[in-house]
Amino acid sequence: MTASMQLEVLTPDKQVLETTATAMRVLLPDGWWGVLPGHAPMIAYFNEGVVHYTSDENKRYIALYRGTIEVQQKLGQPTRVLILTSAAEEGEDLDEVQTALDEQAAKLAEVAKKANMEFNQLRLSLEKSLQKADISDIGLQ
Repeated sequence: MTASMQLEVLTPDKQVLETTATAMRVLLPDGWWGVLPGHAPMIAYFNEGVVHYTSDENKRYIALYRGTIEVQQKLGQPTRVLILTSAAEEGEDLDEVQTALDEQAAKLAEVAKKANMEFNQLRLSLEKSLQKADISDIGLQ
């Protein structure tokens, strides 16, 4: 029996993947890292990255958009790899998962842009209200 590890990928709104893997490679800001069962514990941040992993002797891919990866190793338990990310796409074809992730990233960027515009509008409205309150308070004295 080949040693395996638990691999879980979570986004804020769903569990993208929960499987066992025998090996994986992940692209981090400082280069490619390999993770095998028994890997030392670690935590790393990634801006964008790709995970190549082997499950049931099949090579699969996960495209990731901003997040963290944590390798957990507890005595007597299988290695656990937990990936928390803003968006992820998993599949057998690297080009397909990368394209799907790019589409998700564009949607997230648009949502962030709209949220930023709404925040700025609310901030300006609040500042105007505070200025009016200061002016009216001066008139009462």
